[in-house]
Amino acid sequence: MLSRHQSPSTPDTGLKALSEMVSSVSRRSCQYCGAVAIASASTCAMAVTGDDIDFTAYARSGIGSTDKGGQQLCFKAAGAPSKYRLGNECETYAELKFGANLFDQDGVQFYLDTNIAYKVAQQDDYETTEPAVREMNLKAKGVFGDALPGSTLWVGKRFYNRHDVHMIDYYYWNVSGPGVGIENIDVGMGKLDVAWVRNQNGMKYSEWNNGSVGASGGPGYLTEKITTNIIDFRWNEIPLMHNLNLELGIDYGVGSPPDKLLIDEYPDGTALPNNAKYEKGYFDKNGWMFTGELTWDVLGGFNKFIVQYATDAMTGPGTGTAGSYLQTTDWYKGNKLWRVLDHGAISITPKLDMMYVLGMTEVKYDKNIYPNYGKKTTWYTAGVRPSWNWNDLTSTTVEIGYDQVKNAHSSVAEGDTLVRSNLFKSKLWKFTLAQQFHPQFGNWVRPQIRIFATYANWNEASGYIANSTEPTTPPTAGQCDAPEVCSALGLEYFDTYTTPEQITNAFGSKSDGWTYGAQMEIWF
Repeated sequence: MLSRHQSPSTPDTGLKALSEMVSSVSRRSCQYCGAVAIASASTCAMAVTGDDIDFTAYARSGIGSTDKGGQQLCFKAAGAPSKYRLGNECETYAELKFGANLFDQDGVQFYLDTNIAYKVAQQDDYETTEPAVREMNLKAKGVFGDALPGSTLWVGKRFYNRHDVHMIDYYYWNVSGPGVGIENIDVGMGKLDVAWVRNQNGMKYSEWNNGSVGASGGPGYLTEKITTNIIDFRWNEIPLMHNLNLELGIDYGVGSPPDKLLIDEYPDGTALPNNAKYEKGYFDKNGWMFTGELTWDVLGGFNKFIVQYATDAMTGPGTGTAGSYLQTTDWYKGNKLWRVLDHGAISITPKLDMMYVLGMTEVKYDKNIYPNYGKKTTWYTAGVRPSWNWNDLTSTTVEIGYDQVKNAHSSVAEGDTLVRSNLFKSKLWKFTLAQQFHPQFGNWVRPQIRIFATYANWNEASGYIANSTEPTTPPTAGQCDAPEVCSALGLEYFDTYTTPEQITNAFGSKSDGWTYGAQMEIWF
């Protein structure tokens, strides 16, 4: 009732009879044309019917405010890649997934999978946005016959076997994008997946400039989009004992800039400072990522324990947003990433469900990379979300989360000026109390309507510098002589639909505050 899984449908019997009237060769050719048959049914023996179409979706939306007025604001610790999401999401987001079973006969199936996503700030009646094409791929089962029984050949854009922590909406193993691969290869003890996937990463490679940087002539950093080709190998469903499975993965990322790439001037033709030049070699560092994940089915749910190690090019793509947003410049030069993570969702009693997470991620930067210059940035996170069942239709849930980032850094642009913090230890405590309404109780039951109140308390940045260029050496630590600025710099703003100006307008020099509101969340 609460979820639907895609499954092949039985072809229309009338179309079956018609297909038997043509030769086996022409029948097979027409059947493989799938969706084209809709537009040219007169030449195809099999068309896609309504029974072959699947529709699934995810969506969240709501309304909120702060105790000081204005719109709802969301809280993420400076330098942290994620936030505790309950009562702390400030946007409307939706994914609409349409699938079509194009062919299913004699053990062979061709399935089209699509996903279009939308995102707005949920502040007005009419909010325009450009849809994002998240998935568009074709999966073919049975095409290798007895050579690789049960395997699937796929090609196109897709969410490729993503691994996440739901309560912080954090994908710690994610190489989604355009690609091609074979999955579910039976190797006797578990399954093997092999894929080639591509990421395009925006690289910052020069100091802040208050002159003409982009086509608009505004201030900013010079950036370049660099292709990373990733070869992904996964051995999953390895049975160790009853209710205990292991998954192992190796990813090799190849930084692949254009062969003749040479950047020695701004887009307007002005030479870079100090005769700087950036050639292909600056960006084409390769990298490895190793992942091990142990899954234990326990207490009506699961516990997952993860260890990851990544180098150079793979400290960004593939390791979740921590790889890119714990650093402020390119991730191809000399960086190393370690991660240890444990999370789960269990049912302690029929009345009490709980989600939890505990983790540490450490990135060791190259000595030449601003602003860390060889120092380690370490992110610690710990949180719990227990839910108490009053009856099938309503429950009360509490979420307590803590994030700490050692050697965090924060910066915002104010016109031509870059306002940036020193390196500091950012901390954020977040507490949410929510009353939930649903058709049934459980960690994974949707739809849900939530009425919530959220409190956050964070560290202000330890000093700031406002200038138009970045120094070549780390800034010295100092006391903050502008508390409102340093309070705003204590938070991370990427993907929160919150700005430093909004934090300052609502809370001033205070580094804590309340929000409240209501939200719905669905998936099916």
